[in-house]
Amino acid sequence: MKRFSIIIGFIMVLLSACSKFEEINVNPNNPAIVPAEMLLPPIISAAVGSMNGSGSRAGQYVQHLSWLGGTSEEDGRYNLTGASYREEWNGPMRLIKDVNQLKNIAVTNGLPQYEAIGSIMKVYILSLMSDAYGDIPYAEAGMGNVSGLEFAHFQSQQEVYGLMLQELEAANQQLKNLPAGTVISRDILFNGDASRWRKFANGLKLRILMRESAKVNVNAPVAAIFNNPAEYPIFENVAQQAVLTYNNSTDFYTWYIQNPPADGSGVDFAANSRVSNVMVDLLKSKNDPRLAIYAAPTKNSFTANKANPAVPLVYRGQRAGLSTAEQNADYTTTGLNKDDYSVIGKRIRKENRAFLMTYAELMLLKAEAIQRGMGVNGTAAAAYLDGIKASFDKWNAGSGVQADAPFISDAQKTAYFDQAGVALSADNPIKQIAEQLWMDSFLNGFEGWAGWRRLQFPQLAVGPSVLSPIPVRYVYSDNEQNNPNLIQWVNETMDGKMPTHNVKVWFQP
Repeated sequence: MKRFSIIIGFIMVLLSACSKFEEINVNPNNPAIVPAEMLLPPIISAAVGSMNGSGSRAGQYVQHLSWLGGTSEEDGRYNLTGASYREEWNGPMRLIKDVNQLKNIAVTNGLPQYEAIGSIMKVYILSLMSDAYGDIPYAEAGMGNVSGLEFAHFQSQQEVYGLMLQELEAANQQLKNLPAGTVISRDILFNGDASRWRKFANGLKLRILMRESAKVNVNAPVAAIFNNPAEYPIFENVAQQAVLTYNNSTDFYTWYIQNPPADGSGVDFAANSRVSNVMVDLLKSKNDPRLAIYAAPTKNSFTANKANPAVPLVYRGQRAGLSTAEQNADYTTTGLNKDDYSVIGKRIRKENRAFLMTYAELMLLKAEAIQRGMGVNGTAAAAYLDGIKASFDKWNAGSGVQADAPFISDAQKTAYFDQAGVALSADNPIKQIAEQLWMDSFLNGFEGWAGWRRLQFPQLAVGPSVLSPIPVRYVYSDNEQNNPNLIQWVNETMDGKMPTHNVKVWFQP
Protein backbone atom coordinates (compact mmCIF):
# COMPACT_ATOMS: atom_id res chain seq x y z
CA MET A 1 0.00 0.00 0.00
CA LYS A 2 2.85 2.30 0.89
CA ARG A 3 4.49 1.53 -2.45
CA PHE A 4 1.23 2.27 -4.30
CA SER A 5 0.97 5.64 -2.55
CA ILE A 6 4.52 6.50 -3.57
CA ILE A 7 3.74 5.70 -7.22
CA ILE A 8 0.58 7.82 -7.14
CA GLY A 9 2.50 10.70 -5.60
CA PHE A 10 5.23 10.41 -8.22
CA ILE A 11 2.62 10.54 -11.00
CA MET A 12 1.01 13.63 -9.46
CA VAL A 13 4.38 15.37 -9.29
CA LEU A 14 4.97 14.58 -12.98
CA LEU A 15 1.57 15.88 -13.99
CA SER A 16 2.12 19.04 -12.00
CA ALA A 17 5.51 19.54 -13.59
CA CYS A 18 4.09 19.02 -17.10
CA SER A 19 1.36 21.54 -16.41
CA LYS A 20 3.88 24.13 -15.21
CA PHE A 21 6.14 23.35 -18.19
CA GLU A 22 3.26 24.03 -20.59
CA GLU A 23 2.57 27.34 -18.87
CA ILE A 24 6.21 28.34 -19.15
CA ASN A 25 6.53 27.08 -22.73
CA VAL A 26 3.92 29.44 -24.26
CA ASN A 27 5.58 31.57 -26.96
CA PRO A 28 4.29 35.15 -26.57
CA ASN A 29 5.34 35.89 -30.18
CA ASN A 30 3.19 33.08 -31.57
CA PRO A 31 -0.24 33.45 -29.94
CA ALA A 32 -2.85 30.74 -30.43
CA ILE A 33 -5.33 33.34 -31.70
CA VAL A 34 -4.14 35.93 -34.24
CA PRO A 35 -5.09 39.50 -33.26
CA ALA A 36 -7.64 40.96 -35.68
CA GLU A 37 -5.38 43.80 -36.79
CA MET A 38 -2.66 41.35 -37.88
CA LEU A 39 -4.99 39.90 -40.51
CA LEU A 40 -5.86 43.27 -42.01
CA PRO A 41 -2.75 44.06 -44.14
CA PRO A 42 -2.56 40.70 -45.97
CA ILE A 43 -6.31 40.74 -46.63
CA ILE A 44 -6.22 44.24 -48.11
CA SER A 45 -3.08 43.57 -50.14
CA ALA A 46 -4.32 40.25 -51.54
CA ALA A 47 -7.74 41.71 -52.40
CA VAL A 48 -6.13 44.54 -54.31
CA GLY A 49 -3.85 42.01 -55.97
CA SER A 50 -6.93 40.24 -57.35
CA MET A 51 -8.14 43.51 -58.80
CA ASN A 52 -4.71 44.32 -60.24
CA GLY A 53 -4.53 40.94 -61.90
CA SER A 54 -7.72 41.70 -63.81
CA GLY A 55 -5.85 44.35 -65.78
CA SER A 56 -4.38 41.72 -68.06
CA ARG A 57 -7.36 39.44 -68.75
CA ALA A 58 -10.57 41.42 -68.17
CA GLY A 59 -8.67 44.56 -69.24
CA GLN A 60 -7.90 42.85 -72.51
CA TYR A 61 -11.53 41.78 -73.03
CA VAL A 62 -12.66 45.37 -72.58
CA GLN A 63 -9.74 46.58 -74.71
CA HIS A 64 -7.82 48.70 -72.30
CA LEU A 65 -5.01 46.53 -73.66
CA SER A 66 -4.60 44.43 -76.80
CA TRP A 67 -2.25 41.52 -77.37
CA LEU A 68 -0.01 41.50 -80.41
CA GLY A 69 -1.44 39.34 -83.15
CA GLY A 70 -1.11 35.66 -82.36
CA THR A 71 0.97 36.25 -79.21
CA SER A 72 -1.53 34.56 -76.93
CA GLU A 73 -4.37 32.84 -78.71
CA GLU A 74 -5.88 31.72 -75.42
CA ASP A 75 -6.42 35.25 -74.14
CA GLY A 76 -6.09 37.46 -77.18
CA ARG A 77 -8.46 35.47 -79.35
CA TYR A 78 -10.74 34.04 -76.64
CA ASN A 79 -9.85 30.36 -76.81
CA LEU A 80 -10.85 29.84 -73.19
CA THR A 81 -11.75 26.95 -70.88
CA GLY A 82 -12.21 26.46 -67.15
CA ALA A 83 -8.47 25.88 -66.81
CA SER A 84 -7.91 29.44 -68.02
CA TYR A 85 -9.55 30.82 -64.87
CA ARG A 86 -8.26 28.45 -62.22
CA GLU A 87 -6.39 30.92 -60.01
CA GLU A 88 -8.83 33.76 -60.67
CA TRP A 89 -11.37 31.59 -58.82
CA ASN A 90 -9.17 29.87 -56.24
CA GLY A 91 -7.21 32.91 -55.04
CA PRO A 92 -10.13 35.13 -53.94
CA MET A 93 -12.06 32.19 -52.49
CA ARG A 94 -9.04 31.26 -50.35
CA LEU A 95 -8.82 34.86 -49.22
CA ILE A 96 -12.42 34.83 -47.99
CA LYS A 97 -11.36 32.25 -45.39
CA ASP A 98 -9.08 34.91 -43.87
CA VAL A 99 -11.87 37.48 -44.02
CA ASN A 100 -14.18 35.07 -42.19
CA GLN A 101 -11.50 34.57 -39.55
CA LEU A 102 -11.10 38.33 -39.15
CA LYS A 103 -14.84 38.75 -38.62
CA ASN A 104 -15.07 35.82 -36.18
CA ILE A 105 -12.20 37.17 -34.06
CA ALA A 106 -13.79 40.62 -34.10
CA VAL A 107 -17.18 39.32 -32.96
CA THR A 108 -15.67 37.11 -30.26
CA ASN A 109 -13.58 39.94 -28.84
CA GLY A 110 -16.09 42.78 -29.19
CA LEU A 111 -14.23 44.67 -31.93
CA PRO A 112 -16.97 46.13 -34.17
CA GLN A 113 -14.48 48.18 -36.21
CA TYR A 114 -12.82 45.03 -37.53
CA GLU A 115 -16.12 43.25 -38.03
CA ALA A 116 -17.29 46.16 -40.20
CA ILE A 117 -14.03 46.26 -42.17
CA GLY A 118 -14.23 42.49 -42.64
CA SER A 119 -17.72 42.90 -44.09
CA ILE A 120 -16.57 45.63 -46.46
CA MET A 121 -13.61 43.57 -47.67
CA LYS A 122 -15.82 40.51 -48.11
CA VAL A 123 -18.16 42.51 -50.31
CA TYR A 124 -15.30 44.08 -52.24
CA ILE A 125 -13.69 40.71 -53.02
CA LEU A 126 -16.90 38.83 -53.81
CA SER A 127 -18.34 41.70 -55.83
CA LEU A 128 -15.36 41.33 -58.16
CA MET A 129 -16.05 37.60 -58.28
CA SER A 130 -19.77 37.98 -58.97
CA ASP A 131 -19.20 40.67 -61.60
CA ALA A 132 -16.91 38.23 -63.39
CA TYR A 133 -18.58 34.85 -62.80
CA GLY A 134 -22.22 35.72 -62.18
CA ASP A 135 -23.74 33.28 -59.66
CA ILE A 136 -21.32 32.46 -56.83
CA PRO A 137 -21.35 31.17 -53.25
CA TYR A 138 -21.81 34.05 -50.83
CA ALA A 139 -23.23 32.87 -47.50
CA GLU A 140 -20.94 29.81 -47.48
CA ALA A 141 -17.95 31.35 -49.26
CA GLY A 142 -14.61 30.56 -47.62
CA MET A 143 -16.11 27.92 -45.30
CA GLY A 144 -14.61 24.82 -46.89
CA ASN A 145 -12.83 24.06 -43.61
CA VAL A 146 -16.17 23.72 -41.78
CA SER A 147 -17.62 20.23 -41.57
CA GLY A 148 -20.55 19.87 -43.93
CA LEU A 149 -19.61 22.97 -45.96
CA GLU A 150 -16.73 21.49 -47.94
CA PHE A 151 -18.68 22.28 -51.12
CA ALA A 152 -20.25 25.73 -50.99
CA HIS A 153 -23.79 26.24 -52.28
CA PHE A 154 -24.23 28.76 -55.10
CA GLN A 155 -26.61 31.71 -55.07
CA SER A 156 -27.95 33.83 -57.91
CA GLN A 157 -26.19 37.07 -58.73
CA GLN A 158 -29.35 38.98 -57.90
CA GLU A 159 -29.48 37.41 -54.44
CA VAL A 160 -25.76 37.94 -53.92
CA TYR A 161 -26.03 41.64 -54.76
CA GLY A 162 -28.89 41.95 -52.27
CA LEU A 163 -26.85 40.29 -49.52
CA MET A 164 -23.91 42.55 -50.29
CA LEU A 165 -26.04 45.64 -49.97
CA GLN A 166 -27.33 44.43 -46.59
CA GLU A 167 -23.82 43.71 -45.36
CA LEU A 168 -22.56 47.13 -46.47
CA GLU A 169 -25.47 48.86 -44.72
CA ALA A 170 -24.69 46.97 -41.51
CA ALA A 171 -21.03 48.02 -41.80
CA ASN A 172 -22.04 51.63 -42.39
CA GLN A 173 -24.09 51.61 -39.20
CA GLN A 174 -21.40 49.83 -37.17
CA LEU A 175 -18.80 52.40 -38.17
CA LYS A 176 -21.22 55.25 -37.55
CA ASN A 177 -21.80 54.06 -33.98
CA LEU A 178 -18.24 53.22 -32.96
CA PRO A 179 -17.41 54.38 -29.42
CA ALA A 180 -15.23 57.48 -29.21
CA GLY A 181 -11.55 56.64 -29.26
CA THR A 182 -11.94 53.36 -31.16
CA VAL A 183 -8.66 52.46 -32.83
CA ILE A 184 -8.07 50.68 -36.15
CA SER A 185 -4.50 49.41 -36.26
CA ARG A 186 -2.35 48.22 -39.17
CA ASP A 187 -4.74 49.72 -41.71
CA ILE A 188 -2.72 50.02 -44.93
CA LEU A 189 -5.67 51.37 -46.94
CA PHE A 190 -7.13 54.24 -44.90
CA ASN A 191 -4.60 54.58 -42.08
CA GLY A 192 -7.15 53.84 -39.38
CA ASP A 193 -9.69 56.42 -40.57
CA ALA A 194 -13.10 54.86 -39.86
CA SER A 195 -14.90 57.64 -41.75
CA ARG A 196 -13.12 56.71 -44.98
CA TRP A 197 -14.00 53.05 -44.50
CA ARG A 198 -17.59 54.17 -44.14
CA LYS A 199 -17.35 56.22 -47.34
CA PHE A 200 -15.85 53.24 -49.14
CA ALA A 201 -18.74 51.04 -47.99
CA ASN A 202 -21.31 53.52 -49.30
CA GLY A 203 -19.39 53.92 -52.54
CA LEU A 204 -19.49 50.15 -53.02
CA LYS A 205 -23.24 50.30 -52.40
CA LEU A 206 -23.60 52.81 -55.22
CA ARG A 207 -21.44 50.69 -57.53
CA ILE A 208 -23.56 47.59 -56.89
CA LEU A 209 -26.86 49.47 -57.16
CA MET A 210 -25.89 50.98 -60.49
CA ARG A 211 -24.60 47.60 -61.63
CA GLU A 212 -28.06 46.07 -61.20
CA SER A 213 -30.00 49.14 -62.34
CA ALA A 214 -30.92 47.64 -65.72
CA LYS A 215 -32.76 44.82 -63.95
CA VAL A 216 -34.31 46.37 -60.81
CA ASN A 217 -35.48 49.84 -59.83
CA VAL A 218 -32.74 51.32 -57.65
CA ASN A 219 -33.81 54.96 -57.79
CA ALA A 220 -34.71 55.31 -54.12
CA PRO A 221 -31.54 53.82 -52.58
CA VAL A 222 -29.27 55.62 -55.07
CA ALA A 223 -30.93 58.96 -54.32
CA ALA A 224 -30.81 58.24 -50.57
CA ILE A 225 -27.03 57.85 -50.68
CA PHE A 226 -26.23 60.81 -52.95
CA ASN A 227 -28.72 63.16 -51.27
CA ASN A 228 -28.02 62.37 -47.62
CA PRO A 229 -24.28 62.59 -46.86
CA ALA A 230 -24.88 62.70 -43.10
CA GLU A 231 -26.34 59.21 -43.13
CA TYR A 232 -24.43 57.94 -46.19
CA PRO A 233 -21.10 59.74 -46.49
CA ILE A 234 -19.13 59.07 -49.68
CA PHE A 235 -15.75 60.28 -50.94
CA GLU A 236 -15.75 64.05 -51.33
CA ASN A 237 -12.48 64.52 -53.23
CA VAL A 238 -9.53 62.71 -54.78
CA ALA A 239 -7.60 62.67 -51.50
CA GLN A 240 -10.26 60.49 -49.86
CA GLN A 241 -10.67 57.84 -52.59
CA ALA A 242 -9.74 54.20 -52.05
CA VAL A 243 -6.10 53.88 -53.10
CA LEU A 244 -3.58 51.37 -51.85
CA THR A 245 -0.05 52.76 -51.85
CA TYR A 246 2.66 50.11 -51.92
CA ASN A 247 5.58 51.26 -49.81
CA ASN A 248 8.04 48.40 -49.75
CA SER A 249 10.33 46.57 -52.14
CA THR A 250 8.73 43.14 -51.91
CA ASP A 251 5.07 43.79 -52.75
CA PHE A 252 5.17 45.99 -55.81
CA TYR A 253 2.18 47.24 -57.76
CA THR A 254 1.54 44.85 -60.66
CA TRP A 255 2.59 47.25 -63.40
CA TYR A 256 5.70 48.60 -61.66
CA ILE A 257 9.06 48.05 -63.40
CA GLN A 258 11.68 47.26 -60.78
CA ASN A 259 14.64 47.54 -63.17
CA PRO A 260 13.94 50.23 -65.79
CA PRO A 261 15.64 49.65 -69.15
CA ALA A 262 18.91 51.38 -69.97
CA ASP A 263 17.42 53.23 -72.96
CA GLY A 264 15.76 55.78 -70.66
CA SER A 265 12.25 54.99 -71.91
CA GLY A 266 11.05 53.76 -68.52
CA VAL A 267 8.78 51.22 -70.23
CA ASP A 268 8.77 47.61 -71.41
CA PHE A 269 8.94 47.74 -75.19
CA ALA A 270 9.31 43.94 -75.27
CA ALA A 271 5.90 43.33 -73.67
CA ASN A 272 3.34 41.26 -75.56
CA SER A 273 0.57 43.74 -74.78
CA ARG A 274 -0.07 47.16 -76.27
CA VAL A 275 -2.52 49.91 -75.35
CA SER A 276 -5.58 49.36 -77.52
CA ASN A 277 -6.45 51.42 -80.55
CA VAL A 278 -9.85 52.16 -78.97
CA MET A 279 -8.19 53.76 -75.94
CA VAL A 280 -5.57 55.69 -77.91
CA ASP A 281 -8.03 56.94 -80.53
CA LEU A 282 -10.61 57.99 -77.94
CA LEU A 283 -8.00 59.94 -75.96
CA LYS A 284 -6.63 61.54 -79.13
CA SER A 285 -10.08 62.62 -80.30
CA LYS A 286 -10.33 65.15 -77.46
CA ASN A 287 -6.61 65.93 -76.99
CA ASP A 288 -6.93 64.17 -73.64
CA PRO A 289 -3.80 64.61 -71.49
CA ARG A 290 -4.24 61.12 -70.05
CA LEU A 291 -2.78 59.79 -73.31
CA ALA A 292 0.81 60.39 -72.17
CA ILE A 293 0.00 58.83 -68.79
CA TYR A 294 -1.58 55.65 -70.10
CA ALA A 295 0.57 55.07 -73.19
CA ALA A 296 4.20 55.45 -74.17
CA PRO A 297 5.38 56.80 -77.50
CA THR A 298 6.03 53.94 -79.90
CA LYS A 299 9.50 52.44 -79.68
CA ASN A 300 10.37 53.49 -83.20
CA SER A 301 9.32 57.11 -82.64
CA PHE A 302 11.04 57.18 -79.24
CA THR A 303 14.32 55.97 -80.77
CA ALA A 304 14.08 58.43 -83.67
CA ASN A 305 13.24 61.33 -81.34
CA LYS A 306 16.14 60.44 -79.09
CA ALA A 307 18.50 60.74 -82.06
CA ASN A 308 16.79 63.87 -83.42
CA PRO A 309 14.39 65.80 -81.12
CA ALA A 310 12.76 67.33 -84.20
CA VAL A 311 11.17 63.96 -84.97
CA PRO A 312 7.73 63.87 -83.31
CA LEU A 313 6.73 61.24 -80.80
CA VAL A 314 3.92 58.99 -82.02
CA TYR A 315 1.16 57.29 -80.01
CA ARG A 316 -0.59 54.43 -81.78
CA GLY A 317 -2.96 51.79 -80.41
CA GLN A 318 -3.06 48.09 -81.29
CA ARG A 319 -6.21 46.50 -82.71
CA ALA A 320 -7.53 43.58 -80.65
CA GLY A 321 -7.97 39.97 -81.66
CA LEU A 322 -5.71 39.68 -84.70
CA SER A 323 -4.22 36.35 -85.67
CA THR A 324 -0.55 36.10 -86.60
CA ALA A 325 -1.46 36.10 -90.29
CA GLU A 326 -3.76 39.12 -89.90
CA GLN A 327 -1.13 41.01 -87.93
CA ASN A 328 1.55 40.30 -90.56
CA ALA A 329 -0.82 41.35 -93.34
CA ASP A 330 -1.44 44.60 -91.48
CA TYR A 331 2.30 45.20 -91.20
CA THR A 332 2.69 44.62 -94.95
CA THR A 333 -0.17 46.98 -95.81
CA THR A 334 0.83 49.80 -93.46
CA GLY A 335 4.61 49.42 -93.46
CA LEU A 336 4.51 49.26 -89.67
CA ASN A 337 5.81 46.65 -87.22
CA LYS A 338 5.28 45.73 -83.57
CA ASP A 339 7.47 48.65 -82.45
CA ASP A 340 5.07 51.11 -84.03
CA TYR A 341 2.42 50.51 -81.34
CA SER A 342 2.33 51.99 -77.84
CA VAL A 343 3.00 50.01 -74.68
CA ILE A 344 1.87 51.04 -71.17
CA GLY A 345 3.28 54.44 -70.26
CA LYS A 346 6.21 55.47 -68.08
CA ARG A 347 4.12 57.07 -65.32
CA ILE A 348 2.22 53.86 -64.69
CA ARG A 349 5.42 51.83 -64.84
CA LYS A 350 6.73 54.00 -61.98
CA GLU A 351 3.47 53.95 -60.01
CA ASN A 352 3.11 52.49 -56.53
CA ARG A 353 -0.65 53.06 -56.28
CA ALA A 354 -3.59 50.80 -57.03
CA PHE A 355 -7.07 52.35 -57.33
CA LEU A 356 -9.88 50.33 -55.75
CA MET A 357 -12.52 53.04 -56.14
CA THR A 358 -11.97 56.54 -57.45
CA TYR A 359 -13.74 59.79 -56.75
CA ALA A 360 -14.07 60.10 -60.53
CA GLU A 361 -16.12 56.89 -60.64
CA LEU A 362 -18.53 58.20 -58.01
CA MET A 363 -19.03 61.52 -59.80
CA LEU A 364 -19.63 59.80 -63.13
CA LEU A 365 -22.12 57.42 -61.52
CA LYS A 366 -23.80 60.49 -60.05
CA ALA A 367 -23.96 62.07 -63.51
CA GLU A 368 -25.54 58.88 -64.87
CA ALA A 369 -28.05 58.69 -62.03
CA ILE A 370 -29.13 62.31 -62.56
CA GLN A 371 -29.31 61.83 -66.32
CA ARG A 372 -31.52 58.76 -65.85
CA GLY A 373 -33.92 60.60 -63.54
CA MET A 374 -33.18 58.69 -60.34
CA GLY A 375 -34.01 61.64 -58.09
CA VAL A 376 -30.41 62.66 -57.32
CA ASN A 377 -29.79 66.34 -56.58
CA GLY A 378 -27.62 68.43 -58.90
CA THR A 379 -27.03 68.50 -62.65
CA ALA A 380 -25.62 65.72 -64.77
CA ALA A 381 -23.41 68.18 -66.67
CA ALA A 382 -21.68 69.43 -63.51
CA ALA A 383 -21.18 65.95 -62.06
CA TYR A 384 -19.80 64.76 -65.40
CA LEU A 385 -17.16 67.51 -65.53
CA ASP A 386 -16.32 66.88 -61.87
CA GLY A 387 -15.72 63.24 -62.78
CA ILE A 388 -13.29 64.08 -65.58
CA LYS A 389 -11.46 66.60 -63.39
CA ALA A 390 -11.13 63.98 -60.66
CA SER A 391 -9.73 61.49 -63.17
CA PHE A 392 -7.13 64.04 -64.25
CA ASP A 393 -6.28 64.84 -60.62
CA LYS A 394 -5.18 61.24 -60.06
CA TRP A 395 -2.14 62.15 -62.15
CA ASN A 396 -0.88 65.36 -60.57
CA ALA A 397 2.84 66.08 -60.41
CA GLY A 398 3.51 65.12 -56.82
CA SER A 399 7.27 65.32 -56.40
CA GLY A 400 8.04 64.23 -59.96
CA VAL A 401 8.89 66.02 -63.20
CA GLN A 402 7.42 65.46 -66.65
CA ALA A 403 10.53 63.89 -68.14
CA ASP A 404 10.81 61.35 -65.37
CA ALA A 405 7.15 60.62 -64.52
CA PRO A 406 4.61 62.37 -66.77
CA PHE A 407 1.77 64.21 -65.04
CA ILE A 408 -1.22 66.34 -66.05
CA SER A 409 -0.47 70.01 -65.54
CA ASP A 410 -2.93 72.80 -64.77
CA ALA A 411 -2.31 74.22 -68.26
CA GLN A 412 -3.25 70.87 -69.84
CA LYS A 413 -6.45 70.72 -67.77
CA THR A 414 -7.43 74.24 -68.82
CA ALA A 415 -6.72 73.53 -72.48
CA TYR A 416 -8.80 70.38 -72.35
CA PHE A 417 -11.87 71.94 -70.75
CA ASP A 418 -11.69 74.99 -73.05
CA GLN A 419 -12.33 72.74 -76.07
CA ALA A 420 -15.70 72.55 -77.76
CA GLY A 421 -17.38 69.18 -77.40
CA VAL A 422 -15.97 68.34 -73.97
CA ALA A 423 -19.11 69.16 -71.97
CA LEU A 424 -21.93 66.66 -71.57
CA SER A 425 -24.06 66.71 -74.69
CA ALA A 426 -27.79 66.23 -75.09
CA ASP A 427 -27.19 63.93 -78.06
CA ASN A 428 -25.96 60.81 -76.26
CA PRO A 429 -24.96 61.64 -72.68
CA ILE A 430 -24.91 58.03 -71.45
CA LYS A 431 -22.35 57.19 -74.14
CA GLN A 432 -20.12 60.03 -72.94
CA ILE A 433 -20.46 59.01 -69.30
CA ALA A 434 -19.76 55.35 -70.11
CA GLU A 435 -16.66 56.23 -72.10
CA GLN A 436 -15.30 58.33 -69.23
CA LEU A 437 -15.94 55.53 -66.74
CA TRP A 438 -14.09 53.18 -69.10
CA MET A 439 -11.13 55.54 -69.48
CA ASP A 440 -10.87 56.27 -65.76
CA SER A 441 -10.76 52.54 -64.97
CA PHE A 442 -7.67 51.92 -67.15
CA LEU A 443 -5.93 48.74 -65.91
CA ASN A 444 -8.72 48.05 -63.41
CA GLY A 445 -10.01 45.45 -65.82
CA PHE A 446 -12.90 44.18 -63.71
CA GLU A 447 -14.43 47.63 -63.38
CA GLY A 448 -13.93 48.67 -67.00
CA TRP A 449 -15.30 45.35 -68.22
CA ALA A 450 -18.36 45.48 -65.94
CA GLY A 451 -19.13 49.04 -67.03
CA TRP A 452 -18.87 48.13 -70.70
CA ARG A 453 -21.15 45.11 -70.29
CA ARG A 454 -23.68 47.26 -68.43
CA LEU A 455 -23.70 50.42 -70.58
CA GLN A 456 -22.41 48.93 -73.87
CA PHE A 457 -19.95 51.76 -74.54
CA PRO A 458 -17.38 52.35 -75.89
CA GLN A 459 -17.95 50.45 -79.10
CA LEU A 460 -15.40 47.66 -79.38
CA ALA A 461 -14.34 45.68 -82.44
CA VAL A 462 -12.02 42.71 -82.80
CA GLY A 463 -10.17 40.95 -85.55
CA PRO A 464 -12.12 39.26 -88.35
CA SER A 465 -11.31 35.70 -87.30
CA VAL A 466 -11.54 35.69 -83.50
CA LEU A 467 -12.62 32.36 -82.09
CA SER A 468 -15.68 33.80 -80.29
CA PRO A 469 -17.33 37.13 -79.45
CA ILE A 470 -15.81 39.26 -76.70
CA PRO A 471 -16.23 37.32 -73.42
CA VAL A 472 -18.95 38.56 -71.09
CA ARG A 473 -18.15 36.34 -68.10
CA TYR A 474 -15.36 34.27 -66.63
CA VAL A 475 -15.81 30.50 -66.88
CA TYR A 476 -16.01 28.58 -63.59
CA SER A 477 -12.57 27.09 -63.01
CA ASP A 478 -12.11 23.47 -64.06
CA ASN A 479 -11.67 22.26 -60.48
CA GLU A 480 -14.76 24.17 -59.29
CA GLN A 481 -16.80 22.52 -62.02
CA ASN A 482 -16.44 19.32 -59.98
CA ASN A 483 -18.28 20.91 -57.04
CA PRO A 484 -21.49 18.83 -56.77
CA ASN A 485 -23.38 21.91 -55.60
CA LEU A 486 -22.34 23.85 -58.71
CA ILE A 487 -23.42 20.93 -60.88
CA GLN A 488 -26.77 20.87 -59.07
CA TRP A 489 -27.11 24.66 -59.44
CA VAL A 490 -26.42 24.48 -63.18
CA ASN A 491 -28.93 21.67 -63.58
CA GLU A 492 -31.62 23.60 -61.69
CA THR A 493 -31.07 27.11 -63.08
CA MET A 494 -29.23 26.79 -66.40
CA ASP A 495 -30.84 23.74 -68.03
CA GLY A 496 -27.81 21.67 -67.15
CA LYS A 497 -25.46 23.67 -69.38
CA MET A 498 -22.27 24.91 -67.70
CA PRO A 499 -22.05 28.57 -68.81
CA THR A 500 -19.34 29.54 -71.29
CA HIS A 501 -17.65 32.93 -71.52
CA ASN A 502 -20.35 34.06 -73.98
CA VAL A 503 -23.32 33.60 -71.59
CA LYS A 504 -24.39 36.92 -70.07
CA VAL A 505 -24.40 37.43 -66.32
CA TRP A 506 -27.64 38.60 -64.71
CA PHE A 507 -26.92 42.34 -64.49
CA GLN A 508 -26.35 42.73 -68.23
CA PRO A 509 -29.17 44.34 -70.20
